[in-house]
Amino acid sequence: MKVAIAAFSISMLLLLMSYSYIEHDEKDPDMAYIMKNSEKFRGKEIDFAGRVVSFNGSAVCLRIMEPPYGIINVTGKILNASLHKGDVVEVLGIYEVDNVVAEKIFVIKSFEYSLIFFRSLPAIPFVAYLFFKKWKFNFKKLRFEERECQTGRRM
Repeated sequence: MKVAIAAFSISMLLLLMSYSYIEHDEKDPDMAYIMKNSEKFRGKEIDFAGRVVSFNGSAVCLRIMEPPYGIINVTGKILNASLHKGDVVEVLGIYEVDNVVAEKIFVIKSFEYSLIFFRSLPAIPFVAYLFFKKWKFNFKKLRFEERECQTGRRM
């Protein structure tokens, strides 16, 4: 009985994974799919993120932060925000070929975007301490080995 339940569960999981793979581009398309099938998405609402390449007050050129990493123009009344080259912008808007009319934008200043990575630096010594508490490097074999306790057992 347990084997039948396991086989059924695995087959259902594989079926759901196959369905997700087949329907992914229709339900949650990425920018490569959208730009490849631009006529299909013309006039539809899309969302993406990009880094500001240039800004002239009425339009923004963004380098898309996912494949195909191309440049796309964003226009709209909402672009009165103070944008600078290098800022990361998330856009929700209506797609036209090589142009998006922005409905909503979310601007992350380039310093704030870099700050995400700097905030993780204090965790590095803590993780290194936990790692070297359990493991030691053997220079003769050039590999990490588990440390042994005082009793002779491994930790």
